[in-house]
Amino acid sequence: VNTPASASIMTGPTDGKQYKLIFSDEFNEPGRKFANGKDTKWTALDVGDTSNQGSAFYLAKQATIAMDDSAADEAGVSALLILTENKSHTGNSPTGDTGVQMPFRSAMMQTWNKFCFTGGYVEFRARQPRGAGYWPALWLFGNLGRAVYQNSNTGLWPWSYDRCDEDLELPQ
Repeated sequence: VNTPASASIMTGPTDGKQYKLIFSDEFNEPGRKFANGKDTKWTALDVGDTSNQGSAFYLAKQATIAMDDSAADEAGVSALLILTENKSHTGNSPTGDTGVQMPFRSAMMQTWNKFCFTGGYVEFRARQPRGAGYWPALWLFGNLGRAVYQNSNTGLWPWSYDRCDEDLELPQ
């Protein structure tokens, strides 16, 4: 099922302005690959999260499209499935460290350097796991820094800007 035509324009709930849909993904293509360079919208990196002392090694193969053809509507249901497992993995960090071993495997999806915008509304729908222990998250991070790449986001979070301007100074 593609994004319905009725979703192509929305009225802003606070300003009454009309906004045009510019990015949508229904995750409805079975067999889709998210490894670096394989998808036009997303990249699932093969990298250990050493930036915040994480315990998961992110692997592109942990992100797949799940299809449920037995769902109530005639087209079935599709979703992005990120599998987090208690299985160790050894690989490299974004800073070039080799032999980085982490006890969990998961996936991290990014649109870094593929989709940029300076205003509007962002909507998403997701079902995240219940319970404790792991930190599932959906972040709107921007293109100023890149998650898990140390120092690429130093001084940027949680700030954002309402315009692109190379002369903006980082908050103190």
